[in-house]
Amino acid sequence: MVRKKVYKKQHILAAAEDLLIEKGFSAITARRVAEYMGISTQPIYLEFKNMEELKLTLLKTVYEGLEREFFSIARTSNSLANFGISHIELARAKSNLYIALFVDQHSYGKELHQLSFNSFKKTIQSEVEYTNVSQEQLENVHLNLWIIAIGMATLSISGILNKTEEQLIAEFTSIKLKHNATWS
Repeated sequence: MVRKKVYKKQHILAAAEDLLIEKGFSAITARRVAEYMGISTQPIYLEFKNMEELKLTLLKTVYEGLEREFFSIARTSNSLANFGISHIELARAKSNLYIALFVDQHSYGKELHQLSFNSFKKTIQSEVEYTNVSQEQLENVHLNLWIIAIGMATLSISGILNKTEEQLIAEFTSIKLKHNATWS
């Protein structure tokens, strides 16, 4: 008797991540993932109740990996600069994934924003200057910084912006000072 190959969530997510990197979120359908893996769609629906669950799990899994690989690295003592620089480093190192997540149109912007905010909040929660900042102010700082970081990252991979890490630290540090001035 021939033993059947078993496909678990991690195998399906790995294939879906490859498709995300190669072709973006629009390529992640049950048929395309199954075709990419050389299987039927049945194992996909045995592991995930629907494609929405697969895509949300994929987004969370990918973001957790990026958090370990890029967003948790302290390049400087300034958390805001680290946040911005990590997005630029991600864009430079994994431009296809970066484009799929932050540039291409998809319907997971709210979820991506929440993942980014949670990561940001975790990063700066230990800093004294942010202990008395309201949730709304923290959300505004995150959103403004995120917009700037994504913009600079996009300009970096397009070759328009070529700043050194020291220049980037100075840029992101000045953003921090502007926001601190508005909190008084």
